[in-house]
Amino acid sequence: MRFASLCVAIAAAVAMPLAAPAIGAALPAADSADLAPPAPGLTVERIVMVYRHGLRAPLDTEIGAASYARQPWPVWATPNALLTPHGREGMRLLGRYDRSLFTSLGLLAAQGCSDERNIEIYTDSDSRSIASGDELREGLAPGCQIATRHKAPDTPDLTFTANAPGSAPFDGNTALASINAYTHGGPGALIAPYRAQIGELEKILGCRAADDQAGCGIADIPSRLTADRNGLRLEGPIDVTSGTAEVFLLEYAEGMPMADVGWGRAGIGTLTEISRLHALLFDIYDRAPYMARRTAAELGPRVRALLTDAAGPKVMMFVGHDNNIAALASLLGATFQIPSYGREDPPIGGALGFELLADAKDGQRYVRVFYQAQTLDQLRDLSPLTLATPPATQILSPRCAQGPARLCSADALAALLTWPGQRPLSQPENRP
Repeated sequence: MRFASLCVAIAAAVAMPLAAPAIGAALPAADSADLAPPAPGLTVERIVMVYRHGLRAPLDTEIGAASYARQPWPVWATPNALLTPHGREGMRLLGRYDRSLFTSLGLLAAQGCSDERNIEIYTDSDSRSIASGDELREGLAPGCQIATRHKAPDTPDLTFTANAPGSAPFDGNTALASINAYTHGGPGALIAPYRAQIGELEKILGCRAADDQAGCGIADIPSRLTADRNGLRLEGPIDVTSGTAEVFLLEYAEGMPMADVGWGRAGIGTLTEISRLHALLFDIYDRAPYMARRTAAELGPRVRALLTDAAGPKVMMFVGHDNNIAALASLLGATFQIPSYGREDPPIGGALGFELLADAKDGQRYVRVFYQAQTLDQLRDLSPLTLATPPATQILSPRCAQGPARLCSADALAALLTWPGQRPLSQPENRP
């Protein structure tokens, strides 16, 4: 079936990506888009999922606004940067849901280990990514002999890390030009529309009263972005607020008592607002064309190969980081917003998905891109996930998408993950 004819034949309507809500606005309802083939004759051949690792304790240097807080920060029982027990269970719930989803799409049997060869999991080499892959596997195929593959622990992996061994030399001037063009003026221009969100963050920190117009002055810190052959250096409000906002989301998702989530000053609506501050960091480091191609230097071509090569597993799961997803989405020209998160903030444990469909009539292949993630409340409550009560799922609209089902031809999507100067792919590790 020709692509244009297929688009005409598809009548299924799916929800558009959600717009960022204004402060005080009601949160959007969870989207539960249907991933079943959108037209007769189409079958699902493969699913590729790129996950952000699950819920972790804060990183050592993550809280850029630590000195602005008027109260001591909560102490986490889990060491810095590691997956928490709550986060482990959250990933296992996603794995169980994925088994139900992939079964409904005809990719896997409902239970048992007969599909072991049809499932592959490849993670980054840090502890939280490996543990997330292990929990996904236990939810997806409990008791089965499926290895979570990765490099030796804490060995930089170019699949997930832009400056790992084998990466191209960093061109600081090209990076700055790309970022300034993408953000229409650099970090100062990028953060300028978000004074209200910074004000909300300052209220949580306790350095700004509800009626205080001056606040803590974070929005007035000069923005500065420089680069040399070793990478970027960012100073200013984005650097101060991004990781800080993320830590408050982590507190909520971890299930901490509300009195400990932002010291009792961070409700779910406020968290959604400041989540956007976390997402802005990726506009600097991962979304501008030059930076996106560096971050996805290996992951982009690996996804492309899985969508254009007949060989490969029916289910491929990569487990990495939020910036990996931000870079891929930018290369595709796709935007997203999961309910309870800010616009283009990759949710904890969420996944950017690629659904490869084949037309039985002519063998043509198409790709549908989607985003799947637990809302903050689903993760906080460890809500069971089923086909009747799924995680939030949104069909995205990459630049190649056509028709109401927003399908891309496989070749058109592959072209978005192809750029001049790509290096040959290295071989992933084959170690458990």
